[in-house]
Amino acid sequence: MFKERNFLFLWLGQVVSIFGGRFSELVIPWMVLQITHSPMKAALVAISTQIAPLFLSLPAGVFIEQRSKKKTAMYAEFIRTVTMTLLVIIIMAEKFNLFLIMTILLVTGLAGLFFRIAFHSLLPMVAGRNHLVDVHNYMEGADAISTLIGPVLAGIALSKMGAAATLGIDAFSFFLSFISLMLITVTNRDLRNKNEPLWSKELFNQGVEGIKMLFSTRIQRFITLNHLVLHFITHSITLLVIILAKQNLELSASQTGILLSGAGVGNIIGIFMMKLLKNAHWNLLYGTLLLCSSCGIIIVSFSANLWFAFIGMLLFDGALSMAFVINGAARQTVTPNQFLARVSSGGLLLTGIVVIFANGFAGSVAEWINPVSALLICSCILFLNSVISYRQKQLNRSVASFSVDTK
Repeated sequence: MFKERNFLFLWLGQVVSIFGGRFSELVIPWMVLQITHSPMKAALVAISTQIAPLFLSLPAGVFIEQRSKKKTAMYAEFIRTVTMTLLVIIIMAEKFNLFLIMTILLVTGLAGLFFRIAFHSLLPMVAGRNHLVDVHNYMEGADAISTLIGPVLAGIALSKMGAAATLGIDAFSFFLSFISLMLITVTNRDLRNKNEPLWSKELFNQGVEGIKMLFSTRIQRFITLNHLVLHFITHSITLLVIILAKQNLELSASQTGILLSGAGVGNIIGIFMMKLLKNAHWNLLYGTLLLCSSCGIIIVSFSANLWFAFIGMLLFDGALSMAFVINGAARQTVTPNQFLARVSSGGLLLTGIVVIFANGFAGSVAEWINPVSALLICSCILFLNSVISYRQKQLNRSVASFSVDTK
């Protein structure tokens, strides 16, 4: 796959973009917790990045279908570069204002919405539909590399250079992603009325069709359910682990970065494991991965020091990253090319709702009860979904043959 120039640049752009995201993922909630001592306020800041999908996901998908996916992704990355740079300037000026930070992150989240829809629509166009499992595994590899290195360096940078300089790395990563998109070549076909506005009744109705497609068949419904569960768990655990590290384990910023990098180690192991397990049955492999991830959360919950928690994060995210690969490839496999953007936007709308709920859940339970209770609830959710997965007889086929059998 890396011999293909377009895919290589697309992949490299993802590596640096996710890498930078790991910096802000640690720094922003850490900074809010440091100043406010409130997990709920840290959750509200995280929620601000997810507000845009609630209002624009449906029309955005159809809107992007009619335009160049490459240019849309480029514009989005440029806007994210500008907004993160603005956030850096505000922090350097020591003008901490919760509302202002949430507003900047809201705009950043809006640009991120357009980027994700355009980017996921680009993948089959650049790599071809016959390689979707490999493509998603490579993209998970980009996440793994960034998650392995990013949190450690973020923790060190936060300790040594401060929040502003650390977030500056995130802003620069968006700029590098913008450059990588400039370097790819994509032929755009079937672009329709480019003058149609983002908000229109027709676009909204077509976006609703995208949501209907997510529930149109039993397989689509199962994939959608798991898509939402995976995102709920990922965003809940990310915030909860930072809260647990700071308030319960009393770790430093650099130690918290090491803890979060355990997820990256798990991701890398998961990538190599995925190549060996293509012939495993879909429902059995998926259910087992969720069960392993659930056990990882339990280890994190009852850890008394950094390294036990590190092992738990490794198991949790290693298994969950493989589940993301299987679920993401399955979604694009059962969706025709011409509907990928609207289905992606419908998925992002549902994801946005779930992520807002996930962050609210994590912040409120951590503040009003304790983060360990919230972690154990997440473990139970994965366990129950694992049982449901084992019972899906229509998915009792190999992962490698899934794309052929469901077209």
